[in-house]
Amino acid sequence: MKEALVLWEVSRKQDYIFTSNKLKENIGASIIIDKITSKMPSEIDKRYKENEVYSGGGSSLYKFENGEEAKAFIKAVSEKILIDYPGIEVFMVVEEYDDEVTKAIDRAYAKLAKKKNQRKNSGQQLSFGIEKVCSSTGLPAKGEYTEPDGRTRYISYETEVKIKNDIRYKKFQDLIPEGYEFPSMFSELIKGEKSYIAVVHIDGNRMGRLLDEVKNGYDYLSGDIAQKNKEYLMNLKRFSDDIIRAYEESFKAMTKTIEENKKKIFDCTNIKEKILPIIPVIVAGDDITYVTNGKIGIETARIFLEHLSKKQIRLYSDRNARLNACAGVAIARVTNPFSKTYQLAEDLCRNAKVKLLDEYGDKDYSLIDWHIEQGEFIGSIIEIREKYYVSEDKKNLTMRPLYINNEKILRSYKNFKDSFSYIKKIKINDKTVPRSKLKELKEVLKKGETETKLFLEFNKIVNYFPRLEGTFGDYCFGSDGTCLYYDAVEAIDLFTDLGGC
Repeated sequence: MKEALVLWEVSRKQDYIFTSNKLKENIGASIIIDKITSKMPSEIDKRYKENEVYSGGGSSLYKFENGEEAKAFIKAVSEKILIDYPGIEVFMVVEEYDDEVTKAIDRAYAKLAKKKNQRKNSGQQLSFGIEKVCSSTGLPAKGEYTEPDGRTRYISYETEVKIKNDIRYKKFQDLIPEGYEFPSMFSELIKGEKSYIAVVHIDGNRMGRLLDEVKNGYDYLSGDIAQKNKEYLMNLKRFSDDIIRAYEESFKAMTKTIEENKKKIFDCTNIKEKILPIIPVIVAGDDITYVTNGKIGIETARIFLEHLSKKQIRLYSDRNARLNACAGVAIARVTNPFSKTYQLAEDLCRNAKVKLLDEYGDKDYSLIDWHIEQGEFIGSIIEIREKYYVSEDKKNLTMRPLYINNEKILRSYKNFKDSFSYIKKIKINDKTVPRSKLKELKEVLKKGETETKLFLEFNKIVNYFPRLEGTFGDYCFGSDGTCLYYDAVEAIDLFTDLGGC
């Protein structure tokens, strides 16, 4: 009798999570997806835990003795989702096999992709036009909900379920130092005059290639196929668990570093009141999204990536691989629509990945890209950079995205931090240069190298802008036409050094 695999995936995860701009609903939606893929099957039947190959991140793979067991699993899971989690859409496929399980998994993924591509347009009557409507989903309201500030609004059943799954989720609590609490709203991330938050999106590099290496490590030319299949599935589960562990440990290391630097952020956060200025939104394997105080967004992403890049996981036998990822950090006012800020963070992360592929191909490094959203720029990050980050003499104003673990090149994170350190130390006549003068420099840099040279010489601060490691050129510009100091000047009010690097 043929064995069977069930491959299933939560569809349109981002739409489900970010339908609303309400933090509680965003987090609740993320937690629901995690529960569905990693916990719900074993809650239906404890024996399903033994069938799990891997789960989490919105997708799961299960193995069964035959096709009938697989179909019964799909029926049970589908019914549970339809009843308990409205608004969730799941694609599920069964693949029976009596050959190499690696090939069966490939067939299952192809079948799942085909099923998703064949999605037919569907319509349904959501309302008769006489009901109260939920502001988050547009669905008929189930009842009223009272916000923490006392305001009431109508919410649908889908929104109600999201709200009930809040940030006290044990998986999230385990990510922060003991004795600390999460902020209950974005405004609790900040204190003082700078009302900026940072949305950080991190995504692992080349995960598909790593999985291919795991698969290619199995030789079916000799030995019993059934035994080889068993070994491969066990190794696949171990690989998946190791990825989850590596990313969660990096998250914990990052939050621990925030706590260790609490004196530096006393004035701009509520950390004195034991409220850690970070809110996890998505923690799903190599897919991470969190929100933090705008002044530490860039550094927290750097700390996460540095810890991750030190991790090694075993692919098969004695073959190991180091982990790398890219991060996008979108810094915006707390009043900016959250979904818009998140989309910017995703765009920045994607831009870093494209840059890595274009410049290094097969080599792997961790990169970070960031942007401070002021509301005046419209378009993708590439369009914004091409239009607003080129000087009048056609030189590149930014070094971003920055390489975390590749310090011998101009666009390294180390060079960014060095440039930031230099401008913080600038003094004229033994007096620290006022921020207004640095902001004036920002506008001068936009005019180009000649204007910058005149400005530095007139203010007698040429020596305060030395060449950075691995660079050539003077007057804040490298020999390749890239400005070495614009990034630091732009971030001057929204960057706090958390040590290291």
